[in-house]
Amino acid sequence: MERWQPVSVLSNIRRGEVAGVRIGGHEVVLWREDAQAATLYAWEDRCPHRGMRLSFGFVRDDALGCLYHGWQFGGAARCRLIPAHPRVRVPASIHVRTYTVREHAGLAWVSMEGAEDFPHQQADWPDHAQPVRTVHVHAPVGQVRHAVGLAPDGGMAWHGPVGLAVHEPVAGQAMLHVVRAADGPSALTLSHWAERLRDAVEGGAQTAPVMAELAAGATA
Repeated sequence: MERWQPVSVLSNIRRGEVAGVRIGGHEVVLWREDAQAATLYAWEDRCPHRGMRLSFGFVRDDALGCLYHGWQFGGAARCRLIPAHPRVRVPASIHVRTYTVREHAGLAWVSMEGAEDFPHQQADWPDHAQPVRTVHVHAPVGQVRHAVGLAPDGGMAWHGPVGLAVHEPVAGQAMLHVVRAADGPSALTLSHWAERLRDAVEGGAQTAPVMAELAAGATA
């Protein structure tokens, strides 16, 4: 597995929102604070109390709350409140496993290994990429990467003003993430294009004609 995985377009994780993703079969929760800073976090999607998925939870006072019993975890991933026992000092040992997350090129990137270096930024990438859409593809991740011109080690493939990234949620499936530069085709146009590419990959058809649309600017 690559050290950094592009797991979601940032438009799916707005201030105070929670989203569950999978990375190589591992369940991860992404959530963003509701304060001005609106920091993005990536944690194991499991409450240490009863194992409930934290992605079913809620953000309140810049903490992620579990839907089951309302235990709240602050940005440091430590439990800071047990509603059934509000006066109890919560032991520091009650915490959630954390992962490293970066926001770049309109995408959320997660390192399961806690890597600090972020190698994917390139000088020729647009300074401000706008997130478009994530499309679920029922095909092996290697097949989708090959179709969009991505190297085996991941990263992003830029076709003019359109950026494409792929990650594997579970074996045999892929998530295709689409972003655009400000001067790129409209989000609606690219969304329809991504669906055509998905259909071609899943149907075993030639993907070259669909990809040629980007090279020829036919999606503009």
